[in-house]
Amino acid sequence: MRRLAPPAALAVVLLCAGACTSDKGKNTNAEAAPDESTCRELLGDAGLKWLEERTGDKARLKVEDDLNSARSLFHRQIENYYRKAQEQGPKDPLARMFQKADVCESKKDSTKRGKELEILYGPAATAFDRDLDDSSDGGFTYVETPVNSDVKLIHMTNPWGTISYTVNIKCKIPGTPAEQANEIPLEGHMLDSLTGETSTRIHYTHLLHSAKVVADTFGCENKPVVPAAPPASVK
Repeated sequence: MRRLAPPAALAVVLLCAGACTSDKGKNTNAEAAPDESTCRELLGDAGLKWLEERTGDKARLKVEDDLNSARSLFHRQIENYYRKAQEQGPKDPLARMFQKADVCESKKDSTKRGKELEILYGPAATAFDRDLDDSSDGGFTYVETPVNSDVKLIHMTNPWGTISYTVNIKCKIPGTPAEQANEIPLEGHMLDSLTGETSTRIHYTHLLHSAKVVADTFGCENKPVVPAAPPASVK
């Protein structure tokens, strides 16, 4: 499943879903290996061990979009955005309604929509330098944590108390204006209703591991430095 990212806020991850990816015509055995290996790469050994311990080794892994298709989607959307920006006439008010690739899912019961861990990546709906620190918008509360000049973390709580963990990365792709890395950064979301984990630091540690893998795979020209752990201030 791919998620849409409207410019209003990061809340889209909880409120809006895009179209499902089409069947690729592969048999079940052919799909299982790359799907599981993608999740394993994103979570890493520490993340997989954490998931196993928090779920009693009952969670199963699934991927809708592998890293190559996620990279293609990311590049294509940014290139289309700047191509349309150069066209004459009225501008599309939905131009920043970007899709996010669903690169890793995990839940105990694969037949039902229930508690799950989900990781998504795609273009951010807001610029990297937009200040969201300790702000509130329509009942959604954001806490922003700078990591370095290329990376920041955003902890978002919706009006119902559901939390999402977000990483923004300046990722310059080939053929776009110099300001693209700041104007449309790479964004990753982690949603977790599966593990019962309460530590923000632990969630961000595993999200940052995935962010390093994604940034390397996407071929960011500016070579952003994604650390292995969040700042010490994150508990």
